[in-house]
Amino acid sequence: MDGSALYDIIGKFLKDHGLWPSPDNYALAHTLFADAGSPAATAVKAATMDGIRLSQKEADRIKAEVGLPAPQSVRGGIDPALFAAATQQVEQFAAIVEAQRADAQSYGADLAAGADRLESGEGVATLVAITRAMAERTKHAEQQLTAARDETRQLRVKLAEVGEEARSDALTGLPNRRAFEEKLVELQESGTGLSLAICDIDNFKRVNDSYGHAVGDRVLKAVAKTLKDNCEGHMVARLGGEEFVILFPGLEPDAAGRILDEARDILSDRQFRVRETDEPLGQVTFSGGVARDNHPDGSPALQRADALLYAAKNGGRNQVFCEAA
Repeated sequence: MDGSALYDIIGKFLKDHGLWPSPDNYALAHTLFADAGSPAATAVKAATMDGIRLSQKEADRIKAEVGLPAPQSVRGGIDPALFAAATQQVEQFAAIVEAQRADAQSYGADLAAGADRLESGEGVATLVAITRAMAERTKHAEQQLTAARDETRQLRVKLAEVGEEARSDALTGLPNRRAFEEKLVELQESGTGLSLAICDIDNFKRVNDSYGHAVGDRVLKAVAKTLKDNCEGHMVARLGGEEFVILFPGLEPDAAGRILDEARDILSDRQFRVRETDEPLGQVTFSGGVARDNHPDGSPALQRADALLYAAKNGGRNQVFCEAA
């Protein structure tokens, strides 16, 4: 592959996956296409095997694992690429606004000069020339306004992506801990009674240690999908690692527990296999704990649900413990 073709395919890859063309992202994509057997290329292929977009967080994780440079996240956990793109859009918009300001200032000066010439007695030809000049300036101003409108639309889209990314888990697509905490506060402030569940994949370290992180990531995605599908209408978020949390507004712990236990049962009935080798991965299960918000003793629901989760773990795993009524 010649240099021009390589450049084009790298650019297409970055565009297709929504990655900013920063030096570190370019280096990762270059490795993917210039050295298809490298650890970085293998990791990228595994991460995108299911047709999932390679997020900036996932790209940074791969870069860190294989020794390529990965930039530090900006404040708030927003992806550097999205933040940089939004910043660039703001700068471009500001440049257009400044150009419009300068044009308006010049436009006003030209109008004043034209008025002076007419007052001095210059004839119809001068009036026609001034009118034509003003029409041309108006056309230019319209073009600038159109460009500013387009930049504004792009900026809104980019900022929406930044906001969504800041509240989403890159691997599973679920809301992240930040989004969960915001939603919990919103429900509490509205006075909505709720139950809260925490679940944790059983023996997940064994999966990572035995089969690698690529397989572990697919297990996380499978568990996330099972929870989301079977807890429809309730917020399922990834707390971090192999832990997930679900908010059940308007439900007591026993009712919420039945929903979570059904998801657990569906997951435990599946027999997973390692895609690359067809080796049986075996049963994937999780344990869970469910507690109500606004407990009489004032203790946080998250803390009590976590205690129930570990009681379920210590009691044999693959089960859900609910707080008593």
